[in-house]
Amino acid sequence: MRDALLLNADFSPLGVLSWQRAICLVLDEKVRVIEEYPGQAVRSQALRLGWPAVVHLVRYVSVSLSPPLSRINVLARDSFTCQYCGERPRQSGRPDTSRLTLDHVVPRAAAIAGRVRVPWSESSVPVTSWENLVTACGPCNHRKGHRSLEEVGFELEHPPRRPRPQDAIKVAMARVRVPREWKQYLPR
Repeated sequence: MRDALLLNADFSPLGVLSWQRAICLVLDEKVRVIEEYPGQAVRSQALRLGWPAVVHLVRYVSVSLSPPLSRINVLARDSFTCQYCGERPRQSGRPDTSRLTLDHVVPRAAAIAGRVRVPWSESSVPVTSWENLVTACGPCNHRKGHRSLEEVGFELEHPPRRPRPQDAIKVAMARVRVPREWKQYLPR
């Protein structure tokens, strides 16, 4: 089933909704449909609605949060690419997330009271945090194990960081195939 792109009242992209959630918000008059998937509809006994492709909020919401820390969001932040060797496993043209893992750059074994010091941060960070997790292919994660980058001879292309609020849409879009109907509403 096709998802819907959610825009704020100012038409800035906020994220992706399931089609069921989009329909509920339409019926509750919290969003308006501005693009539909052609030739598709959602029907009930008493109602027929065009299948929402792009919806926008009726009222503006202030957004200042970065995406929540999760496996899929870390993979998306890193463009589904191993941060050690650059491998981008694909299956049927889409990222093959089953071949990717998360790695603690500074190993959990080095944590003191659940925190570690990473070279790219001025203070210690929680061992499982945006700043200490990267995407790694299985072989690289296994090779690194509980050792430091220096011990293994690995280098990171980019130090991991917490996504900024404006990066949230990049993270959301990296997880889905972007339909033609969404493209004019997304930043290049």
